[in-house]
Amino acid sequence: MNVRSGIALSAVASLAFVPVAAAQKKPPKPPKPPAPGAVAITLDAKPNPVVFGRASTLSGRLSGPVGAGIAVRLEQDKTLPLGDKFEPTGIETTAPANGRFQFAVKPSVSTQYRVVAKTTPDVTSRPRLISVRTLVGFRLSTSTPRARARVRFSGSVLPAHDGASVRIQRRTSTGGFTTVARSVLRDAGTARSTYSRFLRVRRDGVYRVKLAGDSDHVNGFSGLRTINVR
Repeated sequence: MNVRSGIALSAVASLAFVPVAAAQKKPPKPPKPPAPGAVAITLDAKPNPVVFGRASTLSGRLSGPVGAGIAVRLEQDKTLPLGDKFEPTGIETTAPANGRFQFAVKPSVSTQYRVVAKTTPDVTSRPRLISVRTLVGFRLSTSTPRARARVRFSGSVLPAHDGASVRIQRRTSTGGFTTVARSVLRDAGTARSTYSRFLRVRRDGVYRVKLAGDSDHVNGFSGLRTINVR
C-alpha cells in the first residue's frame, strides 16, 4: 500500500466515527398550538406601518370555553429593546359572546402591543409591532418651470427630527427612485422640522422626499409631485 492510499483509508475510517448529531443538527421544534378547548387570544394591526398622527386598529378574538363579558386589557412597550417591558395603556374593553374586540391607537413611535384577557388564569396574546412612519410634507414653488429654471423644494417633517437629512428623489425610467439632492432639517418648534432646497430642473419628472428610518420610526415618504417643464 502506498502512502497516499494509506492516508485515504485513514480519513475514511475517521469519518466513519463522526457522531450523527454533530454532522446534522435537528431544527428547533415549532411552538405547540393551543390544546383543543383551551382559551386563546389573537391580535392583529391594520394599517401597519402607520403614518405619524394617524390611527391604527388593533383587533383580535378571544376563543375557547369563555362566555361574554371578559375584560381585555391593552398593554404596550415603546422602549428599546422592544418586548421586554410591557405596561398597561389604561385602555380596556369587554369581549362580547363572539369574543371579538378592537382598539384604536395612535402610536408616536414604533410600539409593540399585546392584550391580556382576564380569564382564569389570564391569557396573553403574542405581541404585535406597529411601525410608525414619519409624516413628510412636500411642496414645489412651481410645477411648470421653464427648462433649467430653479425650483424650490420645501416641506416639513413630523415629529421633529432636527439635524437629520431628507433625500429629494426623482423617479427613474424603471419605476424606482434615485436621490438627486439632500437637505438638512431645521428647527421649527417642538413638534416639527422643516427643509428647503433649490434645484435647477432640466426636464419633466416625478419627485418625492424621503426621510430614512431610525430607532423610533421607519422610512417616511412624502406624496408624489410632478414637474412638467415648459
